Amino acid sequence: MNPIDLVTKRVSPYAAEKRSTTYLALNENPFPFPEELLQEALKRMQIDNLRIYYDSPSEELVEAILQYVGADFITERNVSIGNGADEIIYVMMTIFDRVFFFPPTYSCYKIFAQALNVKYIELPLEEDLHIPEVDLKEGDLVFIPNPNNPTGHLFEREEIEYILKKGAFLALDEAYYEFSKVTYLELLKKYDNIAILRTFSKAFSLAAQRIGYIISSEKFIDTYNRVRLPYNVSYLSQLLAKTALDHVKIFQERTEFIVQERERMKDSLKAMGYSLTDSFANFVFVFIEKKKRDRLIKDLSKKGITIRSFDEGVRISVGTEEQNNMILKELEVFR
Repeated sequence: MNPIDLVTKRVSPYAAEKRSTTYLALNENPFPFPEELLQEALKRMQIDNLRIYYDSPSEELVEAILQYVGADFITERNVSIGNGADEIIYVMMTIFDRVFFFPPTYSCYKIFAQALNVKYIELPLEEDLHIPEVDLKEGDLVFIPNPNNPTGHLFEREEIEYILKKGAFLALDEAYYEFSKVTYLELLKKYDNIAILRTFSKAFSLAAQRIGYIISSEKFIDTYNRVRLPYNVSYLSQLLAKTALDHVKIFQERTEFIVQERERMKDSLKAMGYSLTDSFANFVFVFIEKKKRDRLIKDLSKKGITIRSFDEGVRISVGTEEQNNMILKELEVFR
């Protein structure tokens, strides 16, 4: 078969989807990027930087990331960036022999592995959502989101170290770190086969700017920088990310609101009799069997509400208070 025909049969994460009135499917931040910070960034913008191949990452952004991370064992040689955390994931897959992930997990792991024709192995999480026993070796790459996507639950440190002690390289995807405040960054002091991936898409309301960052050993960051595309993140994206980090408190206050709303939604759904995970991200995950799930998705779609469906249930992004009240009302009627 023609290679192009083979590729077109694969699922694309970028298929166009018409936005509903209440779109709670992609875990986007319900708050817009602050107008005052946008104006500040525009005032700081140096027009001449638009015509050049701007350093990626810039020294200023790396310094801001280091200050934000606040770990004295991390230097500028431990940090790089990507065109969204997705590009970092994509590039990492080109470096290793085999890729492992544990569904239910971030869907793009499988999509990217297929696109790159990389050998990948899926091993489902155990019923209690713990990582299963797995035969790993050096040269294997393991992806674990923590908090997990789509369930939002946290993996225990012992589970993470279990992978590291096997000798495989672990990409610990902390895209939702700001909503959990749990990180295993300190494991970098003990292991050199781990990378921490984070993003500005969620807590910092910059999903459209496509910017993420990676923290790892100096050796691996050097390898990553040699493989990734040069000048891979735009000047404007880096400027906005730097501006956001200069005003972290604004985003921390917003994150606190989202966490409060998440907990309110969890409590309300439990009171309605729904079974759900203990999510520490900016979404809730509700277990619903397929027939009911399909009917729910269809009913919500008719009312201009979009959530994300998975084999195990549905994932609902935390939105504005009004949006959250709306979805809770619909789920109360649906049950």
